[in-house]
Amino acid sequence: MKWKFPAGLLALCCFVLALQAQMQMNVDQLVQFIRSELALKQHSDKQVAAYVKKLQLTEKLTDKTILDLEAQGAGPKTVQALQELRDQTAAMRPPTHDSTYSPATVPDNPVSAGTPSVSLQSKAAPIPPPNSETQSKILGLMKDYALNYTQNLPNFICVQVTRRYIDPNAGDHYRSIGTVLAKLGYNEGRENYKVYSVNGQYQDTDMEHVGAGGGAISSGEFGSLMREIFEPDSNADFGWDHWATLRGRRMAVFNYFIDSGHSKYSIQYTAGPGDEQRIITAYKGLIYADPDTGEIDRIKFVAVDIPRNFPVSEATEILDYDLVDISGQKYVCPMMARLFMTAGRDKSKNEIEFRDYRKFGTESVIQYGAEAPPPMPESQEEPATFSTTGTAPAPAAEPASNSNSPRTPGTPEQSPKPAASTGGAGNSNPWALPSPPPPPPQ
Repeated sequence: MKWKFPAGLLALCCFVLALQAQMQMNVDQLVQFIRSELALKQHSDKQVAAYVKKLQLTEKLTDKTILDLEAQGAGPKTVQALQELRDQTAAMRPPTHDSTYSPATVPDNPVSAGTPSVSLQSKAAPIPPPNSETQSKILGLMKDYALNYTQNLPNFICVQVTRRYIDPNAGDHYRSIGTVLAKLGYNEGRENYKVYSVNGQYQDTDMEHVGAGGGAISSGEFGSLMREIFEPDSNADFGWDHWATLRGRRMAVFNYFIDSGHSKYSIQYTAGPGDEQRIITAYKGLIYADPDTGEIDRIKFVAVDIPRNFPVSEATEILDYDLVDISGQKYVCPMMARLFMTAGRDKSKNEIEFRDYRKFGTESVIQYGAEAPPPMPESQEEPATFSTTGTAPAPAAEPASNSNSPRTPGTPEQSPKPAASTGGAGNSNPWALPSPPPPPPQ
């Protein structure tokens, strides 16, 4: 009996026999093998990792290559095996080209061998996006966190400091129109605002009357804004956006969009007493969250599709959360918000701070001063990168338990539940997989 093998199959068989015989590879061969295993999906992460541990590399394996493979779907055990190979090959010469090159990544050695170059500063490599499965896991943690957020908050009061600015010439040259101090009470999920000082003078009024004097007003910064994004009735569309660093902590950033038919986001314009207009508008934005816990530390809201006949043409709000102390217990609460609105040529800006948190009870009896405290420093977002010579500080395929410092107990607890894969999430992978080769030997 004669057996006929297709030429391609014969070549693959020879490739496997060669692997069994010498167990040596260069980095390019290793990359092709891992990517092919991801396409084949016939072996477990443990099996692939066991095989990788038997290999001997002839070139240096870099952190970038490992992160690229992790972003493409390499499992945690395979990644650990690759990291061991990285350590074993640390003294070897790096490959002459980037085996996992993509426009979304920066090579460890961007200068070709033999090419003279002068560099004043090495460029940090951006962290690749997580795969679609990990995006769904993080999004599920965020949803659980948001929907349960208010249930974990105590009843409290705090001072809301609103510094108000306007620019009547449609530029960015704002001038102050004063500061409003309000007692903000949070009781059983309900928010209550009571203004007690305007421009350093005691007053007994509410936010609506303050808004009638010009400028913008804002309310609902506690759980309501966060919860409404994730409520099923909002029918929000989510998508991966980027990694970021916020106040020294690694953040997974997702974008979102909610159409006007499902929105609860309202804009109110007051031209004077009895002259008020209010609309519900579609909105979009960004959500910054801890990838390990789902804790949300920043939300950006941008109103879209505002009717042309409405006086306000632009509205944006950025809300920051951080740990605060309430009666000796730590909770994640709003820390600062910034509100920007444009009406005709008039632009307004509110810088809002939340201070002096107190629990309801005996501590709630506080003497409030009419003068505003000094402004808080603004929290700036930083790019999320890792050193081209160091280990990446953030996960690409699985949330790393040590990527951020643990929060002090007392913050809202989360119950991780993977969410369904969101539309467009699979597009985060910039690599095209090759034709699959045979599986590794057992």
